[in-house]
Amino acid sequence: MDSKKVKIKIDWDGHNYAACPENDDIACIVTGKSFEKLQIEMLSALREHIEWMKEDGDIIPDEFMGEWEPEWHLTTRAQLHYSEAFITRKALSEATGINLQQLSHYANGWRNPRPNMQDRISEGIKNISKKLATIS
Repeated sequence: MDSKKVKIKIDWDGHNYAACPENDDIACIVTGKSFEKLQIEMLSALREHIEWMKEDGDIIPDEFMGEWEPEWHLTTRAQLHYSEAFITRKALSEATGINLQQLSHYANGWRNPRPNMQDRISEGIKNISKKLATIS
């Protein structure tokens, strides 16, 4: 039996990552300085939260019944912050054609990118990753 995907939204506020399930019926929020630690803490908190809901007789959303696994959805701000450990904004600007100042506005939360800009940023990060993966 295949496990169900549970969408988890991750954002960056300038100091910490924050995660919560995209399903509004689950009130579980976790924060953390590192993306990796946040993922571990979020999974632990979600599993505990679901167990407490079962103990209390609450209705459990379908995607949390049986086997499930996370599908991490990073906001543009979180994506930009996370990728800065591996690539510069200048390199991303060159890969996406988005001006460096505009990327900084997105990364700092001063402006929110439209969906097509979000896609360009995600594709730029993926393209740079592919190029780096070819190096041996």
